[in-house]
Amino acid sequence: MARKPITANQDQLLDQALSNLTATIKDLSPQVEVEITFEHYEDEDAHVYIHPPAEMTADEVDRLEMAVGEHCNEILLDTGLFIVSAVCDR
Repeated sequence: MARKPITANQDQLLDQALSNLTATIKDLSPQVEVEITFEHYEDEDAHVYIHPPAEMTADEVDRLEMAVGEHCNEILLDTGLFIVSAVCDR
């Protein structure tokens, strides 16, 4: 089934959600790099790739990944926007 085009309101909502998510990620770990793409494989609205610095421990990476995943779930439940996040290997 073809994906419905995104409306101006949805586009603004997505921009706001991504800005808030990026700010949350930077609050959790200021040294990470955040990359956002708008690839559509299924129903997702955006992808957020988080690149941690080499000095982050595995536990810190796990905590970041869980916190960001929870935030993405909240966005989905609150807005219907499906944002996929991933913490990339260092």
